[in-house]
Amino acid sequence: MSSCADCRAEVDSLRHMKLALSSAPRRAMPADLALALERRFVSGGRWYAPLTRATIWAPAGALAVAAMAVSLWLRSAATLDEIPLEPLLAAHARYSAEALVPEDNLVASNYSDQVSGLSDAPESDLQ
Repeated sequence: MSSCADCRAEVDSLRHMKLALSSAPRRAMPADLALALERRFVSGGRWYAPLTRATIWAPAGALAVAAMAVSLWLRSAATLDEIPLEPLLAAHARYSAEALVPEDNLVASNYSDQVSGLSDAPESDLQ
């Protein structure tokens, strides 16, 4: 079997231990321990058991709340940058109809210069 003396001594030691353990008196296992071991190892645990722990759901919930807050913030920021076109067109049509601004000045390329020139003029010239 074994070719070296150390290996033979180890095999003899293991055989002696096996013989001593087999001759030891046996005790009955408590029923609750047997049931607990059977539930844990034989019938297997539920596959979803780790998902029921709060250590999983607390960070997941916090992440979901943060994602919702960011998406709402981005949505509101996008709507603030948009200029509604309909009120601007309605105001333009009303101003044109009421002739508050001369028609030739509405399309002039130097309209901004004319408006800024009006703000620099004294108030008596504006009226």
